[in-house]
Amino acid sequence: MRRVLLCLSVLTVTLAGCATVAPMDATDAPIRYACKAGKSFTAAYALHGKRVVVKAGGATKTLKLARSASGARYTAGDAEIWSKGPNAMLHGFPGGPYDDCRSQ
Repeated sequence: MRRVLLCLSVLTVTLAGCATVAPMDATDAPIRYACKAGKSFTAAYALHGKRVVVKAGGATKTLKLARSASGARYTAGDAEIWSKGPNAMLHGFPGGPYDDCRSQ
């Protein structure tokens, strides 16, 4: 019985050492949004959920998580992205506003 417990303990420690942790600045794959009037932008949400990197109209900005009554809202100065499910809107970027957007 001791031998089984010892083997299980060694296996647990070994597997725990193989676990990976994403760095705080890691992002998920960028999501492409298509909007009315043929506009589009991409958003790469941080895995920890506290920021998003948005590329639109030739500009790239990092927005931080902000309070929202519904959905996910990120802001930085006058830039804002608000998303809920597959839908989003983006303001404060060149070529905007980007309204009635849907993830592709």
